[in-house]
Amino acid sequence: MKLKRKISIRKILQVFLTIVVTTGCVVAMVSASRIEEAHTVKSVAVHIKNAKKYHFIDQKEVMDLVINNRNVDIAHTTLAKLDIHSMEQVLKADPWVADAQVYVDNERILHMYVTQRVPVARLFTQDGNSCYIDKTLSLMPLSASYTYYTTVVTNVPALNNDSASWAMRAQIVSLAQAIRADSFWSAQVSQVAIDSVGKFELLPVLGDHRILFGDTSRMHDKFSSLFTFYTNVLNRIGWDKYEILDLRFKGQVVASPSLPYKGPVDKAVVTMNWISSIEETEARKDTKDSLEQAEFKIQQALLERERAAKRVHRRDDPVQKPVAAAAMPAPAAAAKKAKAAPKAAPKPVAKPTAKLKAKPVVKLKAKAAKPAKKAPVVKAKLKANDKKNNSNKQKKQTPGKPKYEYPAKGH
Repeated sequence: MKLKRKISIRKILQVFLTIVVTTGCVVAMVSASRIEEAHTVKSVAVHIKNAKKYHFIDQKEVMDLVINNRNVDIAHTTLAKLDIHSMEQVLKADPWVADAQVYVDNERILHMYVTQRVPVARLFTQDGNSCYIDKTLSLMPLSASYTYYTTVVTNVPALNNDSASWAMRAQIVSLAQAIRADSFWSAQVSQVAIDSVGKFELLPVLGDHRILFGDTSRMHDKFSSLFTFYTNVLNRIGWDKYEILDLRFKGQVVASPSLPYKGPVDKAVVTMNWISSIEETEARKDTKDSLEQAEFKIQQALLERERAAKRVHRRDDPVQKPVAAAAMPAPAAAAKKAKAAPKAAPKPVAKPTAKLKAKPVVKLKAKAAKPAKKAPVVKAKLKANDKKNNSNKQKKQTPGKPKYEYPAKGH
């Protein structure tokens, strides 16, 4: 027997109502969209996210890129004909735009959000051109209305789309970011140069030295070693003592002292002239030292001669003093004369003349051997004092016969 199925009128009505409602919604949405697309844009709003800090692109340039240069009549172009996707692509193609978003809201306002690229370093290439580079390794041209001050990298080779160029870009960006991340190195490093083999050299603000940095491997260790060298060495001995600081060796700072001599323009004789200049300097130093030693020896010889003359004079003083004493008639007269003029008599003997210094020993010994001939000299030296005290000598003279007889006053 065949089972007869009962058709439920309720289920049929549910399906029918569902189809009708869905169709109505679709028709309503399509009609609403057609009505909306028939309208035009009320206004345009341009938003630049980092416009306060960077000024590479402004609102006018965005409007020119999206609307004016493409001859789009916003006032008479309906939303259906407005190509928003192409607007975004035009903005993203600009070298100074990192990201862009374009859309129309419910109030029919066209919004354009633009994010500027932030330069990491400014490059000066070997062919004389200049450009900026950001953290995404993208190159950006210079702006005619704005200049951004950042790390300068000179002598940059040609940067193409090959692997070597992209590797060089990555090293430049990493080194520039490390310098900018530290406040000390950002103020100390004024320029980064690239040599002929693709290695980096740093030119500091303080000091006349050059820093051979090498590649960007062990970059933080190199900066740490250099900072330690600055703190412990250059702060004590001066910032102009070294010409080159080499950081290419692990855990070391190789410092080359600066020399005052500069080689000639002719590179073929630089080494020879440099060596000769050092030899001449050393010769002048040796000559100066020898002259100083000769002068010192001459002074020592003169001092020895003066000391010898003084010793001879002290040894000969007792020989002359008895002669002077014998000229006196009595001890009392000699004592009275010493009180009257104690320093007058010994002055000629105590200070010998220059002639006595030249030949002191021979003359004094010869005179000491013949004291009888010395009497006229002693008398001549003491004649002035004898005249003053002549009367006292005659009154107090003893009756004994003196050893030496002096002639009378009239003779």
